[in-house]
Amino acid sequence: MPHQSDGPDGPDQREVVAQHSDEIKSNWQRTIQDMQAMAEDRESKGYETLTVPAGDTTTLTPDMGENDSWGLSHVIPDNYAEDFEEMYEESAFEETAVYQLESGGFVFIVTELINPSDEVVVFVAGSYDMRYAGGLVRTAMERDEMYTHVKTLDQTRLGTVHHDDPSDFFPDPDTFYAYDVTS
Repeated sequence: MPHQSDGPDGPDQREVVAQHSDEIKSNWQRTIQDMQAMAEDRESKGYETLTVPAGDTTTLTPDMGENDSWGLSHVIPDNYAEDFEEMYEESAFEETAVYQLESGGFVFIVTELINPSDEVVVFVAGSYDMRYAGGLVRTAMERDEMYTHVKTLDQTRLGTVHHDDPSDFFPDPDTFYAYDVTS
């Protein structure tokens, strides 16, 4: 069910988070646990894995910022940056799997970046507010592609991965439009 708008920009973000605080914490913990379990499964099949919990995930549209980058932008902690960069530079991620849970207007997501040739997998976990995703969903569906960006807090770009199928990220685009406060 969509959130009711309290004004032109929707409800105050602090109110939304406060209303769903326990739910958000629980779903984030579940997302991290699921990511760890997926990594253990891949490791049991001989893959080298890296699990990265993003400190922040933002939905970007081409008209945001100084360039036309768009997609999901994950800010990761510095202590994961070097490992991510090494795996990113050494691997051509040929496949992607996306696992997500929508709850209370938030999406909890794990993106699995897979290089089957080298048996390397990077998992990136994040969460974002659906109210600000409508522009990204429209862009991805219109262009029939999607991007994942990974950077550090100081905005150092560590890598960008192209995805051929945006429906992996947005299986029901209309769900996102119902929440959208950006249009």
